This record gives sequence, structure tokens and C-alpha cells, in this order.
Amino acid sequence: MLEDRRSEILRALVEEHIRSGEPVSSRAIVERAHLAVSTATVRNDLAALESEGFVIQPHTSAGRVPTAAAYRYYVDHLGPGRLRATAQAKIDSFFGDVHLELSKLLKETSDLLAEVTDLPSVVVAPTLRNDRVRAMHSVQVTADQVLLIVVTDGGRVLQQRARVRVPITPGELEEAHRMVSAAVVGTNLGAEPVLNDEMLGRLEEPIREAVLTMNDGLHLAATTGAELYIGGTQRLTSVWEDLSAVQRILEVLAREAEVMSILAVASGTSIQIGAELPLQDVDLAVVSKTYEAGASGGSVGVIGPMRMNYKRAISAVEQVSRELEDRISAEQD
Repeated sequence: MLEDRRSEILRALVEEHIRSGEPVSSRAIVERAHLAVSTATVRNDLAALESEGFVIQPHTSAGRVPTAAAYRYYVDHLGPGRLRATAQAKIDSFFGDVHLELSKLLKETSDLLAEVTDLPSVVVAPTLRNDRVRAMHSVQVTADQVLLIVVTDGGRVLQQRARVRVPITPGELEEAHRMVSAAVVGTNLGAEPVLNDEMLGRLEEPIREAVLTMNDGLHLAATTGAELYIGGTQRLTSVWEDLSAVQRILEVLAREAEVMSILAVASGTSIQIGAELPLQDVDLAVVSKTYEAGASGGSVGVIGPMRMNYKRAISAVEQVSRELEDRISAEQD
């Protein structure tokens, strides 16, 4: 824990660097923090902060810039922030009027979050395994192919195409569908097999094979990876001035499993900065928050350089997460 004056100096330096992107002088710190001390005193404190690893001086005659440790200290001692009125109005308007199928809601939520933060955003859909089946439909595509359509209480619409080992008639498919639907509607997706071996053994082969195919399709749908929605990628070049950094971030975003593992690092609000992320030599920070959707959940977040506006990012991510959770809950009731 830094003494009060050095803590205030560090806060002022971080906020000024976030605003300007330039090394910060001792005079700028005095003016921003309204300190009743001389610039010489601030320079001495900056030298002490530099020795402790919180700031660096790019050039002898330049001001200081914060390190990743400085951003971490700043975030850990950051008081509650408030959204700008315009950002709050956009969020209220969006969630007040929106009535969309879940995947479209999540995609538009990612665009909204990018708009109010001026940062690329990521929304991870709720996992499926604990989602309850609301309805199931079967459509015969060919004599031995079936399209399985599952609607969950979470608002997800899943389609799974599967092949039956023997040709079946529309009547046989209808009978198989009746049994499977009666067994799975109201249960969790990917639960135990819908019929036991004894019951399956009493069925005619085409119906039995259709039941087994539907059961396999339900399990496959339950294990499908969570969907990922990315908004605001066009902002990358304005957020990171270094084009090599933009390329690195694009490479990260292309690896969906890696992105989801970063956002799912912890429940609640998470701020990961620099080397805290499982990436090497990338100027990156991630602010994310989990949300609940019935028995499962997902997460929302923004990515940016370490000098992102944390107050705005945290407030926006938390507000959007709450609103998204409330909207999904309302649709499920």
C-alpha cells in the first residue's frame, strides 16, 4: 500500500496517461491532482515510484508512463464509477425495446457494448448442458436423414442433422418423435438416454434406430461449444496505434476457445491486465463479467490496451451484464 500522496500521484498519472497517451510531467500531475506541493516534490515521489516498478521514463527529458503494476494498483483502488448519461440512455433504450431470439440478442448486445465503450467487445452465450428443453421437432429430410430442432427455455434454437442407420417412413419417424419428445421436454439438455434398453428392445428396428439417432443428436447439441459474439472489431486500429498489435489481437480473437477461457476466468467482475493474461508480449487488458441465464450462464467483456478507460469500461460491462441477465430471465418467465 502506497502512502496517500504517492497513491494520489500515481492515480493522477494513470488517468492523465489514459487521457493523452503521452508521458506525463510532474507539472501535469500537480494540476490534475490539485496537489499543494511543488513539482520538485512530485519528481522525487515519481523517482520512488519508478524504483518500485510503478512507472518508467521513456526518455531522460520525458515525463513518466505507468507500468502494468501501476494499472493494477489503480484498478484495485478504483472507486465506483458512473456511466455517462448518453451511454446509460443507449443501454436503457436498447434493453427497454429489444425482443429478439437469444443469438440475435447476444450479437446486438456485443455491438451495443462496443458502442458505449469505444472498445472491441465480446459476449459469450450461456452454456447448453443445463438448459431445459422447451420443445422438440423432427423433420424428415430423406428416407434415412432427420433434422432435429430443439428449443430451450433459454431461448436457444438448435438444429442437428443426423442419419438413421435404416430407412424410415414418416409414420415411424412420428412415432419415434412422440416417444422422445415426451421423455425430454422439461428435462435438461443432454440428460440420460431417453429410453432404457428394455424399452428400446420392444420397438421395431426403424423406430428404435430413429429414437437412438434423436438421442445422439440431443447429446451432440448439448456438447456443442458456446457461441461467441464479437462487436466493434472495426475499432481495433483506433484503439491500438501499432498495427503489429492489431494483428496480434486479431489472431487472439480468431481463437474462440482462448477468448472464452479468458472471459470465464472467474465469476463476477474480472479485470486482467498485461502478463495476467495467458498471452505473451501483448499490450492488452480485459474487463469482463459473468451473467446468469437460468441454470447456466455466460459472460460479457471488452478488450483494449492497458491504458483503457477502466472507469467507463467497468461501469458499462457491469450494467450491460445486469440488463442482459434481466432480459433473458424475463424471456424465460
